[in-house]
Amino acid sequence: MTQSMSIKQDETRENKLRKASGRRDVDKLLRTIGCSKENNTEQIKDESKETKNIFEPRTFKELIDLPPKKWFLDQVFGAGDIGMIYGAPGCGKTFLVIDMIINLCIGGKWSNKFCVNKPLNVAYCAGEGISGLPSRFESAAKYYNIKTLNNFTFFSTPPQLYEGYNSVQGTIKTFVEEWEDRQLMKEAESLDVLVIDTLHTATVSADENSAQDMGKVLQSCRFVADKLGCAVILVHHTNKGGTSERGSSAMRGAMDFMIEIKKGNTEVEMICSKLKDGEQWETQRFSLIPQEGASSVRVLWNGPISDKQGTKTKADDKKTILDQMERHSGIRFNSKSLSEVLLKSQSYTTKLLEELVKEKKCQNGLSDPMREKSSRNPWVYWIDSSKEKKN
Repeated sequence: MTQSMSIKQDETRENKLRKASGRRDVDKLLRTIGCSKENNTEQIKDESKETKNIFEPRTFKELIDLPPKKWFLDQVFGAGDIGMIYGAPGCGKTFLVIDMIINLCIGGKWSNKFCVNKPLNVAYCAGEGISGLPSRFESAAKYYNIKTLNNFTFFSTPPQLYEGYNSVQGTIKTFVEEWEDRQLMKEAESLDVLVIDTLHTATVSADENSAQDMGKVLQSCRFVADKLGCAVILVHHTNKGGTSERGSSAMRGAMDFMIEIKKGNTEVEMICSKLKDGEQWETQRFSLIPQEGASSVRVLWNGPISDKQGTKTKADDKKTILDQMERHSGIRFNSKSLSEVLLKSQSYTTKLLEELVKEKKCQNGLSDPMREKSSRNPWVYWIDSSKEKKN
């Protein structure tokens, strides 16, 4: 029964490829991905003789000479890694994931700290909250001044991980095969990062508290990472108490990296909960602020949590304010938001801002120049990036 279903699947796939390619020599193409019509026991036996041993021994020197880890996002994750970003509902993790995806696609430095070594090809599979995604992506895109991302692919249905990569019912195998087919047809590049949001929507029939069920999920994640050479990032929720990620501890044990998102009174913290191949980095902070010309909020990075520590001089605090303005040139800040960056009182921050204006290091004006000053129309401060460039 299973063999006949497998043959039928292969024939359907062959017809699809034949139609898409328009080539007469499609049999040769199919053999490169192991999809020949002659899918019989004798052929499998013949091919197994030509393959290497499953357990290939290596010497100590060969181990030492293995290539170093290929970091995609420096000191966060690399090729073949499996990781998790988790937090309570409403903590801002999807906004953070969107900000990360765009930075992975365009390259540069994420959160003003982690280098993206080259623009990456990213696939994002969303299983919930899809109606709100366009405005969220639009807000981030406007901030980064981008109109399109050719190396980004969106899927409104996540592949199912629980059924297993070798099951007829599992869709993760189908996802891998279809991506490989698109590569053969030159419709897609090799995949670097696969983001699945959320883990719950990709494991609909699994018991997340079962180590056995989660073991199958992890096997599927490893299958994708090995076959496509990509990193797999799972977006997940915390438990009811908000003390850790939800479900079996088997997931944590198998993760190469874990990032916790925790919402505070005024800011959101991004915490390195686990990093297998590096030193845990200091907690980063961000706020969610409205984006001009968009209907949603976006991420504003506020720096590492260690900025709270130690005794700082007035000059240090002024430099922190200016650094914040320079990183986000053109954005208008009020004294309240900057006091949260300094972790000092608003009155103290206002005095520093007044001094910076007098020193002509920043500009100020009312939030709405056409109205009188009030609690709803405060002074705002900014650095004119265009003026800086001219000078």
